[in-house]
Amino acid sequence: MITPRERVLGRIADHLCSLRLGHPVRVAVDGITASGKTTLARELTAAVAARGRSAAHLSMDGFHNPRAVRHRLGRDSADGYYLDAYDFASFRRLVLEPLGPGGDLRYRERIIDLRSDVVVDEPPVVATADLVLVVDGSFLQRELEWDEVIFVDTPFEVARERGTRRDAELLGGPEKAERAFDQRYHAASRRYLEEVGPAGRASVVVGNSDVANPALRQIGGPAEAVVNLFSYGTLQTPSVQIEHFGRTLVGKEDVLPGYRQDWVTITDPAVIEVSGTDRHPIVRHTGDLADTTAGTMLEVTTAELAAADIYEVDDYRRALVRLGSGADAWVYLAS
Repeated sequence: MITPRERVLGRIADHLCSLRLGHPVRVAVDGITASGKTTLARELTAAVAARGRSAAHLSMDGFHNPRAVRHRLGRDSADGYYLDAYDFASFRRLVLEPLGPGGDLRYRERIIDLRSDVVVDEPPVVATADLVLVVDGSFLQRELEWDEVIFVDTPFEVARERGTRRDAELLGGPEKAERAFDQRYHAASRRYLEEVGPAGRASVVVGNSDVANPALRQIGGPAEAVVNLFSYGTLQTPSVQIEHFGRTLVGKEDVLPGYRQDWVTITDPAVIEVSGTDRHPIVRHTGDLADTTAGTMLEVTTAELAAADIYEVDDYRRALVRLGSGADAWVYLAS
């Protein structure tokens, strides 16, 4: 049986795989220090690859400034960590630009070995145009532009406990690790949250205080965005809307060309209870424009789209489609 974490990561992977930009999808996994960014980025990369899309993971550890630059304001300086930790200019030039519009698809995986503090000059990697590159690091929305940003939202007290346990040996023991997080890493993270507001700007927000049960809080755009969602099934039902969106929605009738409606038997008791039935419609692609599925185009917030993602069972995957009206909308299709 799929776990809650696999469900959330799968929905994010579905979202990324649906994007066709004409160049690689450049994805940031952002968050405070020790929020769980690296673990989530690795698992998400694997989930994207499992869906048949080219995927790669890259860590900002390979784009740190040399130690002399990182520590020029002092080993414990929060400002030094915030301002001097990463070589964002090189990362932009060597990764984001070659993978962006008009880029040559040749990017570097690192420019420094962080542990040895040795600068490296390795040959570039050649990406495919459909690559999803997942990058984890801190302060990623301060100077860089991305196609998608996932903010891993973890409370400071939870991240501090994780980080000090993880880094105690590296930083000279538990007490020194706690002091480093309080004075340097999390002090810089607080500045970042205050100055940039990264959660509100991100296109995906994941609550990660409980790693086994993460919460998908937002997907498909920043907090204030409104997106189109085409429903041909139970998401049109007022009881389902109230349960998952907290309100009823007013939509417009529309059709989905090139898809034929079928039926699926639902086994999730929570979905059956809210929808009132275990027999739900599902649509499958035929490519024949004579096949059309009628439904309703709803305007939802990115928080409501996240709620819809969690409501729908794993027989469905969300994709971006063109409706009969000409509008683009998200829709849940057969996996």
